[in-house]
Amino acid sequence: MSSNNLNNVNNARVKGFLFVMVACLTYGIMPALTQLAFLAGLSVSTVLFGRLTLGVIFVWIRIFIKKINFKIGKKHIGYLLFIGCALVVQTVTMSESYRLLPGAIVSLLMFLYVSVVVITEICIGREKFDKTRLICVVCSFVGLVLVIWTPGEGIVLSVTGILLALAAAIGYGLYVVGVGEQRTRKLDSEVIVIYATTPPVLFSLGMCISLGEPLLPQTAEQGMYVFLLAFFCLFVAAICFTKGVQYIGASNAAIFNTAEPIVAYVAGIVLMSDEIAGSAIIGGILILGAIIYLNLSSRGKAAS
Repeated sequence: MSSNNLNNVNNARVKGFLFVMVACLTYGIMPALTQLAFLAGLSVSTVLFGRLTLGVIFVWIRIFIKKINFKIGKKHIGYLLFIGCALVVQTVTMSESYRLLPGAIVSLLMFLYVSVVVITEICIGREKFDKTRLICVVCSFVGLVLVIWTPGEGIVLSVTGILLALAAAIGYGLYVVGVGEQRTRKLDSEVIVIYATTPPVLFSLGMCISLGEPLLPQTAEQGMYVFLLAFFCLFVAAICFTKGVQYIGASNAAIFNTAEPIVAYVAGIVLMSDEIAGSAIIGGILILGAIIYLNLSSRGKAAS
């Protein structure tokens, strides 16, 4: 390989890791920003509708600027809307869990979606059962037990909050399995976002109307939080993670994305004064370690 080609490869790797790190940062601050939005007086439905709708508008702007082809078949649109229903479960239950649990705890529990993906893909025949996957799933659940039973001094975890976070992990796991379908993987990520987020947008709109909650923020502070969540935690995060995958591949991007709960933990301490026990952190390491090993194992098999 020539020196120019080697430099190009190294530059691509650096750019890819930087994009993924930006995605980790923007996804990681979402729990603390959401909790601050609640403290500012916003309801779950208003936060969801504002974040999703404004975020999708940003994605549409990018589509038109980049002239991305968003026209696909009606059946495929129907499929994306169907898997978008899993996003309804994920977005609603995750947002509700932020009201009841520290953001770092929610982020750690949310990463159990990888185990959901593994189990589901084995059940539907997309992946084969092996001992490595079983061990990783078991480690994830051991980590889950440590996180739940020993959250930290003075922290009493809500059972409802735990169940909501786990429901969010299941919902997101099923969505990821749906996106892994062969036709869908060939689409631009922006196209997937605009169609798959339609059910959550409509559901959050229905929540606002049925609960009598405002569709729009009522104060400048509330508007600031909705804008930050929409721009950074939906638009920037999604685009940067996609760019990272394009530069360094899905496996490497997924491995580095496990830094997200660490960012959530730090953001929770800085912005929300969260404190988590050492044993809960060990549980989180078990969860993240199992996920990293799953990715490394999958990458090794793909290369062989």
